[in-house]
Amino acid sequence: MRLASLILGVLLLGFCTASVMAAPGGGLDEKPWSYPHATTSIVPEQEPNDACPGQTIACGDVVSPASFSVATDDDWYAFDVASAGTLITVGTQGYQGSDIDTYLELYDVCGGTYIAYDDDGGPNMFSLISNFAAPHAGMYYARAYSYGHYYTGSYELFVSCVGGSEPPENDMCDGAIAIERCTNGVLTGDSFSATNNYDPSIPGPSCTGFSAAGKDVVYKVTAESGDVLHLDYVQPSADAAFYVVTDCANVSGTCVAGADATVTGGHEVISYTVTAAGTYYIILDSYTSAYGGPWTLTYEAICPGPIGVCCVGQTCMLIHEFECDDYGGVWHPEWTSCTDNPCHVITPADPSSWGQIKNAYR
Repeated sequence: MRLASLILGVLLLGFCTASVMAAPGGGLDEKPWSYPHATTSIVPEQEPNDACPGQTIACGDVVSPASFSVATDDDWYAFDVASAGTLITVGTQGYQGSDIDTYLELYDVCGGTYIAYDDDGGPNMFSLISNFAAPHAGMYYARAYSYGHYYTGSYELFVSCVGGSEPPENDMCDGAIAIERCTNGVLTGDSFSATNNYDPSIPGPSCTGFSAAGKDVVYKVTAESGDVLHLDYVQPSADAAFYVVTDCANVSGTCVAGADATVTGGHEVISYTVTAAGTYYIILDSYTSAYGGPWTLTYEAICPGPIGVCCVGQTCMLIHEFECDDYGGVWHPEWTSCTDNPCHVITPADPSSWGQIKNAYR
């Protein structure tokens, strides 16, 4: 759990028939928000349910009461989703005033890898996976347990499934939208209907330094060696994280650059010089678990061209023209070496040069 998610504000829990209010991400987001929580039936927990698939429930059910009778207890719940794009919300909350630190994971196959997870996204230290867009129709499995398997106690679990839209075209790498070389611009979008397909911490180590369990979308650049990618990514309502990889089937093993240095609303920045020609996938993600929402990406895909001399005053630098502009220097493509420092030469055409002054008074 990152430090930012440990500094919890007061979470607002609104009680009504349609929604619950909470700060998602365990206090990472400053603005309270609501999620659907319509109840169709209340069912008690049925043991044994400590292994997948566990207890079968339906969308709209509230499991109450449920409990972790021993600290090592796992509670599994299986439910059917009718169509791809359905927005799944799974959460835990107190039972008759109970308070316990829970952890939630969502799977689409028993024995597989979780597709979403959360720790403190609900009220107090309860968990919430909110508005997760189902990648397909079929059975899904929620695993609930106490954080670190440290605690016992009672809780309630609820599941809702509401109509949503299909995931976007660039939800995965095979639909990545191309950014052209030698261009720059600003892209905006919303990952609300996307799914969580990639995480640089699986299997790890993570090139961002942390996990990225939010919903992600993908762009790609076909680059040449020496090209430079300047990328600035912001999510105003979440803890943004993003990374550049060469193989989406092996994200953590082929990540060449990643950033997750700020918290909610901060600018995450990557500046990467391409070392080998190929396709580079830019995965826009978030540390905030199961989050999907507005984002902005400002980019430069720089084709640097030949190296030449840049004169910054009388200092000679052998760099690319765009780098010379960054230094505020004067670009001399006609010079290709800093040997004998050509930047010390003052041209006779310069009327303020010492040679011109001597000639004027001879």
